[in-house]
Amino acid sequence: MKPCNFQLFELQAELCQMMANAKRIAIVEILSSGECCVGELAKALETSVSTVSQHLRTMKDKGVVLNRKDGQTVYYRLKNPKLVEGCHIMREFLLEEMEAQGRIARDYDEETVLTH
Repeated sequence: MKPCNFQLFELQAELCQMMANAKRIAIVEILSSGECCVGELAKALETSVSTVSQHLRTMKDKGVVLNRKDGQTVYYRLKNPKLVEGCHIMREFLLEEMEAQGRIARDYDEETVLTH
């Protein structure tokens, strides 16, 4: 049996805790297609610019997103696309569990999730 690296588990738990927000998961999904400015993200998420800015600040502090300024506009992008893979794996797990429990997973299929 391999020894456990609890320090790494703590860091992983901190990342999961930061990502434990539906809007932040949606931001990751949107940014998986490329960089966006705060206004575009706010429109896609149907929420205020200030709310999105707050989420992005938290995500930037944890090293999840990077930003660049172009004039007055700030664009954000994912620092590492592996986070998207992690989100997709968790979503697949949830859909499989729902199906195993006889719940209607078709309402949450990948196409529906990606268009909302």
